Amino acid sequence: MIVLALDTATPQVGVALCGPDGPLASLHVRDARRHGELLAPAVETVCRMAGVALREVGMVAADVGPGLFTGLRVGLSTAKALASALGLPAAGFTSTEILAAAHAGVDRPVAAVVDIRRREVAWGLYEPSGAAMREVHGPQRAEPAELAALLAGMDSGVLAVGDGALRYAADMGKVALGGPLAAHPSAEVLGQLALQHPERAGAAQTLAPCYLRDADVRIGWQQAPDHG
Repeated sequence: MIVLALDTATPQVGVALCGPDGPLASLHVRDARRHGELLAPAVETVCRMAGVALREVGMVAADVGPGLFTGLRVGLSTAKALASALGLPAAGFTSTEILAAAHAGVDRPVAAVVDIRRREVAWGLYEPSGAAMREVHGPQRAEPAELAALLAGMDSGVLAVGDGALRYAADMGKVALGGPLAAHPSAEVLGQLALQHPERAGAAQTLAPCYLRDADVRIGWQQAPDHG
């Protein structure tokens, strides 16, 4: 089976086609303001690179967040539209799951940390389990210093990965940090997760975003003074 993976939860737009033997083609572009403009052409380009028609795809996978509101809306609406039009199942995985899965070879727990702006991060904790990563704590919201204090108190020594860990590196103290090449969820890793967990696939409309908080525009509207 071939999986079309779409990852737009962070400033990086990622598209990949993955099969049982690994990725067939992928494209990643980092531009936080052009998710809607980039995603559809990226799908076309990756299909052309791999020589795969959309009718040959057997599943659509999407990053459901947490992450950036606009990117998430673009990715999930596109994933739902494609899966519905092609009559395919769709599978959703969180940003923290995808970040952690990219570090499945490490011998320590991994804290996947996503920058969700306004000096907050979303994070999840994962530990090695064979060749995979087992979720210990699912995505939750925290301030960087609060998260750093929690991670520093863990005896086993945690590796913090993701753009949130890098952005707030000064707040992380002596916590070990992952490198910039794995700062954003990878569409290739997302595609492989979908192949490894076909039980996660369902109807396209079951895909739901993991926001962890209201949109910034709504927060600003609620906090604006009433001049009426």
